[in-house]
Amino acid sequence: MRFIIQKESISDVLIRVQGLAGRKTSLAITENILIKTSENGIIISATDLETGFEGFYPALIEDEGEIAINARKLNEIVKSFPISEIHVQDMENRWVEISSEKVEYHLVGADPEDYPNIPRIENVDYFKMNSLSLKQMIEQMVFIAPRGEEKRPHIVGVLFERLEEEGQQVVRMVSTDIKRLAKVDYICDPESACKADKSILIPKKGLVEINKFLEEEGEVNIGVQGNHFVVKKENEIILVNLMEGDFPNFTPLLKQDPSLNIFFDKEFFLMMLKRMSILTSDNYKGVVFHFENNQLLMRTINASLGESKETIEINYGREPLELAFNPRYFIEAINFIGTQKVKMNIRDRESPCFILPDDESTNLHVIMPMSM
Repeated sequence: MRFIIQKESISDVLIRVQGLAGRKTSLAITENILIKTSENGIIISATDLETGFEGFYPALIEDEGEIAINARKLNEIVKSFPISEIHVQDMENRWVEISSEKVEYHLVGADPEDYPNIPRIENVDYFKMNSLSLKQMIEQMVFIAPRGEEKRPHIVGVLFERLEEEGQQVVRMVSTDIKRLAKVDYICDPESACKADKSILIPKKGLVEINKFLEEEGEVNIGVQGNHFVVKKENEIILVNLMEGDFPNFTPLLKQDPSLNIFFDKEFFLMMLKRMSILTSDNYKGVVFHFENNQLLMRTINASLGESKETIEINYGREPLELAFNPRYFIEAINFIGTQKVKMNIRDRESPCFILPDDESTNLHVIMPMSM
């Protein structure tokens, strides 16, 4: 195999596949990427056995073939290559030469026959989504990350639904770690070919890899075939193995009473939370929220570090209410809110707290109080 490719044609993709090739699997060869020649370019494949990627990139093909080569080292070589034109060819005993007139690397390759097959995906019933919207949805899902050796499907996975609500086709994603929940809806364009279908569970780590390939402009094709969630761009396709298991029925949890709404200036509330979190620690994660007489008093008491408190004027005329929350959960949720005002809906110490934009948009975060 021998081909010539421009540095700018593959530099980005080599960076983006590092998460797949860098993940430990039962097969050492997945530390490599597979490169095959095609008529007018090369096909690059990468997998961690749960998520597979394949992309086409233009190149001048001088001799056909395929190679398996260490993804991390190839990325480092291409990233630091001094000129745009890169020559690649295989040699005896699966060595691979990467060179120009003045630079030459020889890397030990692997047997391409041992590389895991990435399933052929054909005749998928795709629908279109705005790429930036999907990217933003995924970011709101995966920031609620599983901890340690968590195995429960509804914790390590994200619920992906297509449903019809009020005459509109909606894509919904929901993520939880039991202590909090995030829900985001996307209203499909009538021409997108989106239609209601069964719910699926997608691994969060697979969504993290998908997110790396999403641009901030244009559209992507989304589909489900067999046991795979599929995202297809013009020259790239990503497949994620679906998970087995059920997501808890969260709908009853989302009931809100509009009379319990409290409104905050987003930036001030965010900075207040950050100030109160300064004295929290792994052993003292909670900040106390005390609501009374149109005021919110926040205070942190940490036996190891000290204490702090701050008061803000709010619209609260009910009976006094005192709860404790992990401020990090609020900070992370508010960072995804795009409006100038933040709406909090809270009933009592046993009920969840809702954080959402004040424009009734499709973003919703639910945070459970801590034990006091």
